[in-house]
Amino acid sequence: MRNITIGLWLVLAGVALQLSSLITNYFSYRGEPQSAWMGLPTTAELILFCAVVAAIAVGLAATRRSPLTGSSTGLLASAAGVIAALQLSYRMIAPPFGGEVPDHVTILGNSCLFWCLPSQAEPAQILPGAWVALAGCLSVALGGLLHSQSRSAKQTNAVSWVAPIQTGLTPWLSLAALGAVGQLVFGFTFFSFFRTIGRSGTETTWSGWLPMPHTASWIFVTAIVILLLVRAASRRRAPLEPFALGGLIAALAAIASVRIWFRILTPPFGPTTQVEILPGAYLSLITALLCLLAAIVHAVRFRNLRPGEEIRT
Repeated sequence: MRNITIGLWLVLAGVALQLSSLITNYFSYRGEPQSAWMGLPTTAELILFCAVVAAIAVGLAATRRSPLTGSSTGLLASAAGVIAALQLSYRMIAPPFGGEVPDHVTILGNSCLFWCLPSQAEPAQILPGAWVALAGCLSVALGGLLHSQSRSAKQTNAVSWVAPIQTGLTPWLSLAALGAVGQLVFGFTFFSFFRTIGRSGTETTWSGWLPMPHTASWIFVTAIVILLLVRAASRRRAPLEPFALGGLIAALAAIASVRIWFRILTPPFGPTTQVEILPGAYLSLITALLCLLAAIVHAVRFRNLRPGEEIRT
């Protein structure tokens, strides 16, 4: 406990506020309360991600097992808090309600469903939950900054996380990285995942980003994590040995595959809406499965590799 500075206690308090806010309502729009997850799904996930990063940073700082220096660990938590606070602050002055849905919905748009000027947003009442979340984000940001300037942080050196057995960049890891990028690009950027026809006959094509925010966030985080792991392996600085590395990538890709497959079977639209599944959905699923299979092959292929042993791909 002596390694936990005042700044880290402030970070922990912020994490507690962030997590508690996620079970509350953030807005009231046209008399209907909007929870964190339904009213601001992407922002809520960013707040959760910030809380997880901050909690991990505190744990690593307290045990002095961080791959970063003490000051960098504090700055990492602070940066997560700042990003979450900025996103939440923006949504508090420009709520994402009442925006027009374009004919082709991608990851970008010009209505308040995506980004808009505060003057273009429809009015919504801010409820206490949003203020609690903002206080938590600011507490994390301030606490991380204070810790980074503390004597304890400045005296804490980075600890190596490099595994003793490294394969470098194998063809299987390359395919896994390609699949990780493909599942995001095909399903959740500018390619079409769904086509819907409303009761009025209006036809709209959708990427997965807007109608499936929780799945989109998971796919985005999964792609980033896998790319970072593959990059570390290519530099022979992977934090896990080949079997564990392949297993972790496979687990992430498996969850992504299941989520995409579930949404192909169960589109996130009302029962009165006709839905057609478009090629982007299947390409996203195929590339997620490619990532999964490539990671499994990598894990199995190098499961018995010993330090210094020559690698044959």
